[in-house]
Amino acid sequence: MFKVNTNFNILNKVKRLNSYFDRLIVNFPKKETVLRNRLENSMFLLIELLFSYEIQDVYRIKEKYLKEILIHLSMVNYYVILCYERKYISKRQSDVVGRFLVEIRKMIYGVIRNENAKV
Repeated sequence: MFKVNTNFNILNKVKRLNSYFDRLIVNFPKKETVLRNRLENSMFLLIELLFSYEIQDVYRIKEKYLKEILIHLSMVNYYVILCYERKYISKRQSDVVGRFLVEIRKMIYGVIRNENAKV
């Protein structure tokens, strides 16, 4: 059985962000299924990429996963801006999500710096 490192702070932050999004998405209009689905898929893909990163041993592949995580974080940020512009979420809610994204991004860049120092 695969054992997950429960102390992986980035994974915990992404899970907390995902649960926060679950509460926000409930208030979206029914017609906005595309945006809702994209947000949900991006969040689950972030978790999947983090698990993939943990499993890998090869530095080059790990770095690829970290870069993909950064790309998907940028997409989530874009979706949040879009939600705010369309008034599906409030300014405060977009700020909370923004703080989550900044923390996760800083952690990812810290991991990239740490991995580069090892090589």
